[in-house]
Amino acid sequence: MTTDLSENERRPDRSSRSRRAILAGITTAASVAVAGCQNLPWDDDDSTASYTSDEASQVLESERPEIEWPVPVEPEPSELEDALERADSLVSEIPDPLEEGHVPNGVIREAIAEDRTEAMAAREEAVDAAGPAQYHALRDARELHETARAAATAWLAIDADRDDLLRELRDERDAVQSVIDDHREALAYHGIDTDSGRLRAALYTYQRESDLERADRTVDRWSVHKSNDVLEIGESAGDLEFATTTTRIWEHFEDQYTREFGGDDSDDLEAVFERALERSSARAEEAAFPSQDGDSAEWYDAVGLEEFDHRPLEFVVSRAGSSVHRAHDRMDDALDTGSLGSGLHHALEFEQRLRGFERFRDWLAARDGAGPTDSDEIRAERDATLEAADAALEAVPANEPSLGAYRLAETLQELAWADDTIARDADREPNNNVRLDEEFGEYARLRAELEALPEAVDAFRDRLLE
Repeated sequence: MTTDLSENERRPDRSSRSRRAILAGITTAASVAVAGCQNLPWDDDDSTASYTSDEASQVLESERPEIEWPVPVEPEPSELEDALERADSLVSEIPDPLEEGHVPNGVIREAIAEDRTEAMAAREEAVDAAGPAQYHALRDARELHETARAAATAWLAIDADRDDLLRELRDERDAVQSVIDDHREALAYHGIDTDSGRLRAALYTYQRESDLERADRTVDRWSVHKSNDVLEIGESAGDLEFATTTTRIWEHFEDQYTREFGGDDSDDLEAVFERALERSSARAEEAAFPSQDGDSAEWYDAVGLEEFDHRPLEFVVSRAGSSVHRAHDRMDDALDTGSLGSGLHHALEFEQRLRGFERFRDWLAARDGAGPTDSDEIRAERDATLEAADAALEAVPANEPSLGAYRLAETLQELAWADDTIARDADREPNNNVRLDEEFGEYARLRAELEALPEAVDAFRDRLLE
């Protein structure tokens, strides 16, 4: 199973040291948040129900559809083999097991060992990939190599000459930046000019653009200093490895795509994509979704939720509105910078988010903004969301190489995250009750977006395939 996260973007720092720092920060923030929530205005509202961990668990009784990410091009099996060999070579110099005699500092020793173990676990998961799954395994090799390189360089840095090592890393940074620039400048919008060819090309160019943009951001913010400890130096090397692997796999994907869909019979689709994106931008302007700047009460009035005051659900509504604006802004930014693949992805996202918001708003208005009355109602809302997911899967086949299938997978990923929140609540001590109003609202929002997806895809494709 792959976790093909969208450009948004959720690549964490991979070193164990960074993970510990992040977890510590989350724990502190969570403690502050919990403390701050003791006096929230809805805490004393008798209409806001709380639930036991058993009731939270029962919400998740129905099985969720599996997430299947579309594949725009299949790599050669040998390419994945090479990627796995690279991971092996990176960690081969690290003693196994890593003992106190090798690294006296326990924190450093544990961090290096954890990264090596994580990398090898990812390698074992990738080795069985076959067919289209190799595309995802090859993209996942970016994180695999990043983690392996962080461990390998941290081990190397213990005894290495610090000045020489940092000089080599800075030279490597300059080299990979140059390669990234070349790849981004050479990007062309080409494919077979048929309906299915345009759909595939849009997905392909979006993933290529977003991956190279992530690599560019990683290298752009990269730094390493003599004062860094060996784990920080390892993490810096891991960032470079992530970027380098990105350029390598996309060089291979481009060769494969050109061979299959971009040879002598292919067409230049840049004008097609630009026209579709311009029309999508004009559609967003015409929709005139109310701005969230200014007084929140005025915004709720503007979107048709007058006197909306059930505050736990208010947060869900506000986030849903923000997602509409965010998709619009990213679409226009992509149009301005000429990132047509990314722009088309956000154009479809905008169409889905806007139509989903309108459905969600109508659902809220029909129930006067009320939250759930019992856990059965939350479970029923989740079950309705699963039905909407099944219907969306019928309308937009998950294995179709298209942005529609990608948006479907992204929406199902959001559903999985909502389930994860409930699952954490279900794991609490039996005598600790939990509030599930926001999760209830999230299921309703996701149901609305899944119901809206087929219509959004149709509207988007009308512009792309014209």
